[in-house]
Amino acid sequence: MALGSFATAADLVARMGRDLGDVEQSQANRLLADASHLVRMAAGYQQISRVDNDTVTLRGSGTPVLRLPQRPVRDVTAVAGLTTTAWSWDGGERLTRCDGYVWMGPTAVTYSHGFDVDDIAYQVAVSVVCDAVKRVLVNRDLIKQRSIDDYSETLVDARASLMPGEQDTIRQAFGVRTWGVTS
Repeated sequence: MALGSFATAADLVARMGRDLGDVEQSQANRLLADASHLVRMAAGYQQISRVDNDTVTLRGSGTPVLRLPQRPVRDVTAVAGLTTTAWSWDGGERLTRCDGYVWMGPTAVTYSHGFDVDDIAYQVAVSVVCDAVKRVLVNRDLIKQRSIDDYSETLVDARASLMPGEQDTIRQAFGVRTWGVTS
């Protein structure tokens, strides 16, 4: 499944406060897609966008609890081969076997997950994507520093990347846990 961009060229124009030039317009969609992938990566490879009735095959671990990979989980509608009395959903990311068995082998689960475009967390992703693209458009030549006589300025790294503060914002917005740290 191809994952779309969080932001559109119109979102970018609104945040830049000016129209895009011809060259910028031709680059905008690719840059927005690239920045959206960076946001998903910072969010622990979450799709973030709302997906209804997604079917995923999970491998059971020999325990009665199975963790769904994409969050937030909106609904669980089916577990292949099992009636709804054989499993229960905790309203979060866990499915529990209620029939005395454990999850073994591949298990196909159909569920809905992700954020709607007007959810606050989704809008955070839009903002971070636009900020990352603005840096590239403002500094296309990837200049790090420039000086003229006694004037000097240092520019932000303009490569299509997320700044540490933006990564922290994404992790906070999407509840990404850090490996080895428990809360």
